[in-house]
Amino acid sequence: MKIWIDIKNSHEPAFFKPFINRYRDYDFFITARESAEIISLLNKFNYKSTTIGSHLREGNKITKMLSFTERVLLLFAKVPKFDVSISHGSFGTIIAKLRHKKSIHFDDNEKSGTINKLFFRYSDYLITPNAIPVDCLKKLGAKNIIQYNGFKEDIYVADYMKDGNFYNNIPFKKFITIRPEALQATYVSKGAKTIVPELLKGFSNHNINILYLPRAEKDKSYSNGFQNVFTPPEPLNGLDVCYYSKAVLTGSGTFAREAACIGTPAVSFFPEKLLAVDQKMVNDGWMFHSRDPKEIVEYVLNSKKRKVDLSRSKKVQREVFDILKGILEEIEDRRKGKK
Repeated sequence: MKIWIDIKNSHEPAFFKPFINRYRDYDFFITARESAEIISLLNKFNYKSTTIGSHLREGNKITKMLSFTERVLLLFAKVPKFDVSISHGSFGTIIAKLRHKKSIHFDDNEKSGTINKLFFRYSDYLITPNAIPVDCLKKLGAKNIIQYNGFKEDIYVADYMKDGNFYNNIPFKKFITIRPEALQATYVSKGAKTIVPELLKGFSNHNINILYLPRAEKDKSYSNGFQNVFTPPEPLNGLDVCYYSKAVLTGSGTFAREAACIGTPAVSFFPEKLLAVDQKMVNDGWMFHSRDPKEIVEYVLNSKKRKVDLSRSKKVQREVFDILKGILEEIEDRRKGKK
């Protein structure tokens, strides 16, 4: 059975790695858009992929929707025959529906938007963390919903093994990590402002070293003039960054959730209402959320790491593997005419 995976965000090479390694009996075909560190990360994992499309064009909603439509058309035209699409917040569900194939869609974003409604409505199987209310997903058109007890980050954190040579990539051993907001993303309101310059200044005043991971080209200028800020020339393993950092601060959610699953103090300065998965981590004391730079600096200065324990993540991974195995076997049986 041929499985197509489409990758459009920088966390997804790590997310899909356990599945590709686990289900070696299947024939995987990977497509990816040329955006952020996606291609270099896939190359690091030695995964062959076909690049289709690039980063989302900036502009108003019409411009962004045209950009989405363009990539859907490119995928429809260029992706070869497949039996099942497995995706995470990507167009696999739409292409599979157009080609009358089955789709398995992972997601942890319950925001009400045009894209999510398309993904959820067209997916044959929607797999999400149980932190997301089922009623919320149904309102967006989801039908066959399967939930697991954990976070999507657990699925790949479960296999984490630290790189003992990590310090060779950076100029200091004690540091925090900062990644800016994704202000160009469709889920961020137009006019939202970054607080990264204030964070850099606040931590610099306390002589704290900062590993800075810009998203977009314009993010790089925020660190100009700071002697204690280092931007790596090549992408680093995100889980190693989480493990070795004294704290991880990000303008989105995934990076903070990765850090939280590993036990590192995690801060989200996401400029919108938090997703259900992030709110659960905040409620459980695993994550801190604020848009006040002074409050964030104070929190980090007084935070401590939790003991690294991957047993919980491994349990979550086993649960998700069992779910996926059951779905794939069901699809394969139907293909062979057993049902």
